[in-house]
Amino acid sequence: MRRGLVFGKFMPLHRGHQHLIDTALADCDDLTIVVYDSDPLDGSRQLMPIALRLAWLRRLYPEVENILGVDDPEKYNPERDGPEYAAVYAEQLAFLGRFDRVFSSEPAYEHFAELMKARHVLVDGARATVPTSGTIIRADLYGHRGWIEPVVYSSLIKKVALVGTESTGKSTLARACAAAFDTLWVHEFGRELWEAQDLRGTFADHLKMARRQYQREQAALRHARDFLFCDTTAWTTMHWSLRSYGTADARLVALVDSTMDEYLWILCDNDFGWVQDGTREMIDGEAARFQEQQRDDLERRGVGYRILSGPLEERVEQMRTLLSPSHPSGS
Repeated sequence: MRRGLVFGKFMPLHRGHQHLIDTALADCDDLTIVVYDSDPLDGSRQLMPIALRLAWLRRLYPEVENILGVDDPEKYNPERDGPEYAAVYAEQLAFLGRFDRVFSSEPAYEHFAELMKARHVLVDGARATVPTSGTIIRADLYGHRGWIEPVVYSSLIKKVALVGTESTGKSTLARACAAAFDTLWVHEFGRELWEAQDLRGTFADHLKMARRQYQREQAALRHARDFLFCDTTAWTTMHWSLRSYGTADARLVALVDSTMDEYLWILCDNDFGWVQDGTREMIDGEAARFQEQQRDDLERRGVGYRILSGPLEERVEQMRTLLSPSHPSGS
């Protein structure tokens, strides 16, 4: 049985890495992929934690049984790719046993392969087949997204959920933020369905709305830049179901529970000025009670959220601050 080794940071996993892995899979009976928990100087480790990088590989290569993460013993050393450090890395991976092949796209790793007592297989060393690199892609993820699998690129976009009671400016803010950040926003499918059905709906419609809304988000992620602004979520739809029927479909609740962590949650303050646009339902203080219900649920779930208040221009500026790289939630 021929054993092969592929290793790297995979920040992010791109077509060049996949060409390397595919070549190794075609040549070996058993392949091990090692992911180093490195700390590049451009700060990408914060954006691409090792758990995420492992998840990419495990999803795209389910046939590879041994995909593991290890700490980079020279993570803070910018010269760590030099052959003089090969022994450090070879010793660290000795516990994996003997390999017959070590695959890489760098001639400098020949010495590392020798120390592993394996043959070094150089794959696309001239970058002729896949002319890119992680450094190039990290400098402009959006511009180079064609070199990345959609599942990888989508996971690097931060979804911003805009929630709140009726007439709190969610759609207006989503549209304005998409323009301000040169990205996309996801329209509210529930409103479209509600209007198409002459302002009538059923209990079953809520699951349909939530699923379609989530599908729209997943499609939009592939073409968004840094952020995707979501005008409602499955969680909001669940609260409307609770308001109208006192309960929600178990499948809708499951969708909510499984996706809460995907968003940065923004609660739009109920100070925007109530506007009857022909579809509003809440009267006599119900809007305020619905707002309180949503806030209580976020707190009960332990979900961190921010409240944006004031006129539209102020809310957009608050969002800029919140999503700036120096802000904890924006990094």
